Amino acid sequence: MSYLAFLLLWVVAPTCVLFLHLKERAHLKSHLQWHWIGSALLALIALLWTTPWDNFIVAQGIWSYKAERVIGVMGYVPVEEYLFFILMPLFNSTLFATLLLRGLKVESTRRERQLGSRCIVLMVGILLMILAASLAKQERFTYLSFTLLWFVPPLVLQWFFDPRVLLQKLRLIIVATILPTLYFSFADAFAIADEIWSIQQMTRTGWELGHLPLEETFFFFITSLLLAQGLILWHSLRRV
Repeated sequence: MSYLAFLLLWVVAPTCVLFLHLKERAHLKSHLQWHWIGSALLALIALLWTTPWDNFIVAQGIWSYKAERVIGVMGYVPVEEYLFFILMPLFNSTLFATLLLRGLKVESTRRERQLGSRCIVLMVGILLMILAASLAKQERFTYLSFTLLWFVPPLVLQWFFDPRVLLQKLRLIIVATILPTLYFSFADAFAIADEIWSIQQMTRTGWELGHLPLEETFFFFITSLLLAQGLILWHSLRRV
């Protein structure tokens, strides 16, 4: 299977099905208009933020692809990979809207002091970055540590922006994170088994389930978490 066919089967098709289902929910119209604006912004941010990281790990040989399975390359990365950076946020946000948008009420508390919470967020962020830097010294933690180093800062920024509202909606965030993580992990295992792409053995922990390396699941987890929290923060800014 080509990378493009993979995207059509595993990402585009289910997103379209979910979207068509949402069109029947007229009572969510006002919520959805705001939701799609936020989804588009998050997709753009995901593309801009993930592109340098992905080019770096491909250049380092951590992640590689079959040249005959892609339609072209920009920089070090297949064109389809850039499409995935846009399509994954759209899938996640459509799933979010389908399962969790009804009855969602989020009131921003970002203007409240929250000094203690914000100090804790910064401390945890610093500790995670120190951990990632120490892991980077061991070759088998290369992929995992680079993922932490790149994606922890925006997580810290989200929590620093409004820790109280994220805590209030923590259950919802967990659901909106775990479901796409499981789905994309399953899809990723399929792609690796079909040799659409691969992860270099020397730069991964060796902890895996079947064809699925831990690092790939962690990537989908941390990016889905960023998207879920981003949507919550976006909805908290909506003035009804």
